[in-house]
Amino acid sequence: MNKILLVGSGHMGSALLKSWISKTNSLFTVIDPVQFRNINKVFKKRVIAVKSILEVKNISEFNLIIFAIKPQIAEEVLKKFADYKFNKKCTFISIVAGKKINFFYKYLPATNELIRVMPNMPALINHGMSCLVAKKNLSIKTKNKINALFSILGETLWLKSEKDIDKVTAISGSGPGYIFLIIDAFEKAALQLGLGEKNTKKLVHQTLLGSTHLLLNESLTAEKLANKIAIKGGTTEAGLNQFKQNKILHNVFKKVVEAAYRRANQLGK
Repeated sequence: MNKILLVGSGHMGSALLKSWISKTNSLFTVIDPVQFRNINKVFKKRVIAVKSILEVKNISEFNLIIFAIKPQIAEEVLKKFADYKFNKKCTFISIVAGKKINFFYKYLPATNELIRVMPNMPALINHGMSCLVAKKNLSIKTKNKINALFSILGETLWLKSEKDIDKVTAISGSGPGYIFLIIDAFEKAALQLGLGEKNTKKLVHQTLLGSTHLLLNESLTAEKLANKIAIKGGTTEAGLNQFKQNKILHNVFKKVVEAAYRRANQLGK
């Protein structure tokens, strides 16, 4: 049984907690100065939530410590952990965007294994994408253990190089936000046709879901599927031609991903 200390329970940290609570028998302690009362109320006996590390009775009992904090406060938080003695078999996990492994080792013992993970919000319903990376000396036993834990949340992908974590942050980490904005734009445009909000949302959402499943079950690329549907002189071709003018959609997405990637790099400095 894992004894897990979760440091921070914002959007991502709380998503991980909710999913793991329902799918594992792990015991959780959460440090969150803002949400600790609410966490105790919601999860009761499965979770002990406290305001600060000073309220954690025995930090050496944890075999997993997960940092789920904003990068802007990472140094402030890590300094509070610097003087503690940890279980030698404890694995540290960071889901902090931008902060490199060596940053954590300035405050945590270098003898303990540490893994960076970039999950995403669909982890909340066990359909997430978690990308993981560690130093080359990570043991197979630890890798399998952490992979099993994050596989509960959805798919996992182990990266060969730490520099790739900022790249996946800009894709799968931030990606749900892009998708939701696209859906919002699609809904608002479709509403103008007068089918009503309820029917419009059902049409848009099921179209997105069905199209995604079709793509995952086909051998064709997304581009070829789009062209296959766009019969010459038909309605789909007429719609897609608006996107294809000056490659407007592709150029926008290129700028979106590049902006997120630059920001991920900045957060690590």
